[in-house]
Amino acid sequence: MSAEGTGQQAGDSGLGPIVEFTTRVLVPAGVLSAVLYYFGYVREQALFAYFGIDLGTVGFSTRDYVVRSAGTVFLPLATVIVAGVAAVIAHQVLVVLLSRSSPRWCRGAWVVLGALALILLGFGVLGLQRRAHPPINPLASPVALAAGAVLLEYAVEIARTYEALPDQVAEALSSTRTLRRSLLAALVLVAGFWGTATLAQQRGLDAARAIELSLPTRPQAIVYSREHLQVSGPGVMLAQLESRSASFAFRYNGLRTLEHAGGHWFLLPAGWTHENGATVIVLPDSTDDIRVDLAP
Repeated sequence: MSAEGTGQQAGDSGLGPIVEFTTRVLVPAGVLSAVLYYFGYVREQALFAYFGIDLGTVGFSTRDYVVRSAGTVFLPLATVIVAGVAAVIAHQVLVVLLSRSSPRWCRGAWVVLGALALILLGFGVLGLQRRAHPPINPLASPVALAAGAVLLEYAVEIARTYEALPDQVAEALSSTRTLRRSLLAALVLVAGFWGTATLAQQRGLDAARAIELSLPTRPQAIVYSREHLQVSGPGVMLAQLESRSASFAFRYNGLRTLEHAGGHWFLLPAGWTHENGATVIVLPDSTDDIRVDLAP
């Protein structure tokens, strides 16, 4: 087998079919928007659930979820691109090494790759069965599942290219190539979706904890009202305005802004923590009886 022929067959075993399948599925704007919407929804659901808020009461629009998913999707996308570049470089190096190696070393290479792929696949399947309680890092299982699937197909191609396989085996590998690539692409997409959703949930929880830690330094919300609102919580102070010419009779200090969406203010007491059981204050911003002023 010539070096040129070997290079062509090895190059043909790249990620072209996967990329083509992915672009055919994800390029339509509707599908892409739905995927971004889902990741944004998962992130915001984890964030607001930390404060005990049902996300349905917030009133985010589809655009809000899509915009808020950008940071979540960027990291996996950048990671896949970097990993793809590294894989191409590793593939070229391996092709050069195998072209200069004996059949024994070539056989050892694809056996090692296949064994490693099966280990990664097993770890990914184990994580899939234990999603609620992952064995290690929640992201390790989807990454292992995708990497194991790609590596197994790559090991098969290495064996088919550099190993003198029996005719029946070689024919079976050639006839099932399209099916294997389609299944590989589907499995990689499932693992990518799983990993990105897990990352979105983690980022939502991290954002919620960051808000909790930075609560004393967040913008203040000063609430004026005509009637006593029964607003209370750690750090909340009530002042009754005595001036007869005042438009409002009560002022509440010690509140911090969490979110303004759907025509409502979501406010937190300055001393709110996840453990102290303090409630989130939800106030409408479309009434003449309440006014919310913001201050640094």
